[in-house]
Amino acid sequence: MPTVNVNGTTLYYDEAGTGEPLLFIHGMCGDASVWADQMLRLAPHFRCVAYDRRGHSRSPLGQIAQRTVELHADDAAQFILELGLTPCLVVGSSGGARIALDLIRRYPRLVKGAVLSEPPVMALAPDGGKTFIEHVQPTVEAAVAQGGPQAAVDAFFELVCPGLWRTLDEARRDVPYRANAPELFGDLTMPPYPIAPADLTEIHVPSLIVRGGESDQMLRAIAGILAENIPHAQLLELQDSGHVTYAEKPVEFATAVESFAGSLALR
Repeated sequence: MPTVNVNGTTLYYDEAGTGEPLLFIHGMCGDASVWADQMLRLAPHFRCVAYDRRGHSRSPLGQIAQRTVELHADDAAQFILELGLTPCLVVGSSGGARIALDLIRRYPRLVKGAVLSEPPVMALAPDGGKTFIEHVQPTVEAAVAQGGPQAAVDAFFELVCPGLWRTLDEARRDVPYRANAPELFGDLTMPPYPIAPADLTEIHVPSLIVRGGESDQMLRAIAGILAENIPHAQLLELQDSGHVTYAEKPVEFATAVESFAGSLALR
């Protein structure tokens, strides 16, 4: 089982292909396996690497005081160095895209480009974020009271990621998502990630911002703010897709990643 020691824990990873390095960072309750389809599509052109974030599946949480976006980004930075992926194209979805955003802010020398699919950076849309939490929190709390942590995972994904949830059979819902139920609460109780639109103007890593045409209004708005304020950013909207764009529109997502990587080569 391939692992690497990083920042006080041991991260499991999957790898396929050769060529320019491409690093995938998964979102809430996922693990490296959620990127298997994208890796299959992109491995003929890239060295594809996906890892289990700390606390997820095969990667221990480690002795930490608090889960934070910054901690996960520090993990990603050390992971890149340990595997010799510098400089890589980083691809993140949801919470993984939020980590990738912090990575390109604080470790730009490690990354040549970033594909950020709907990072939930609530500080960029505080009113919408407040409404979003007011909508999600009672649903999750009711599910916990009635059926425990795994029921809360079902409730969250049915509410926020219905497109993804419809594509999964019960076995794939069980592993990794329900199996990683503690990380649902870990992610939801993270301190807010502090960032303002003015901070985005200081990012100089070329970025492709992806959003789903049918995703939550707040998440779509955040994607727009990122694209408007990050220099050299492009915005791609995938029609008939919800929040988890790579799973709901896998062909279009992989094509976009490959095309964006080509544009970086031209640079």
